[in-house]
Amino acid sequence: MGLREEKKARTRAALVGAASRLFAEKGYDGTTVADIAAAAGVSTRTFFGYFRAKEDVLFAGTDARLAAMAEAFGEVRPESPLAAVHQIVERVLAASDDLADTRRMAVMLARPELRAQAMERLIAAQRLIAEWLRRGYPDRLDDTRAGAAAGALVGALVGAILSPGRSDKDVKIGQALTLVVDGLKTLNSPGNAPE
Repeated sequence: MGLREEKKARTRAALVGAASRLFAEKGYDGTTVADIAAAAGVSTRTFFGYFRAKEDVLFAGTDARLAAMAEAFGEVRPESPLAAVHQIVERVLAASDDLADTRRMAVMLARPELRAQAMERLIAAQRLIAEWLRRGYPDRLDDTRAGAAAGALVGALVGAILSPGRSDKDVKIGQALTLVVDGLKTLNSPGNAPE
């Protein structure tokens, strides 16, 4: 990463961090774009160079994960769909530092319109995974199996992250992946191809 890219990444991270703090302190409605920009030490115009609207900063990590997932699909092609999914999840989650941010989650879950946007992104992730699995393993997965496998993966990860308790995020995700891996082992067998 060059100096310019590093600066952009720092500014983006500062905006996301400032928004998270302000949403927790002042509430989502009580926080303006100008507040976020000022707390990050940039202008409002700079904010709009990174995000279209206030809610977009709330979903910055989710959108980055979707982009990382799409990028990883071009680079990963193990022998089995299960191994591929596991590698992609590990790569995407390794770059995710906002999953344990309970303040951000609380804001998202408290407002119906933000819950709807979160759901749209989850559906986009599920469709992206399903489409990639179907294209990558046509001899093993039809549309239904690819969709079900993607849904199981996304559902398990969301369920683990939102589960109450003090477990570390990585422990929760590891448990969810183990459950999904155990349930999807049939994907490894070419003999289980759709009829």
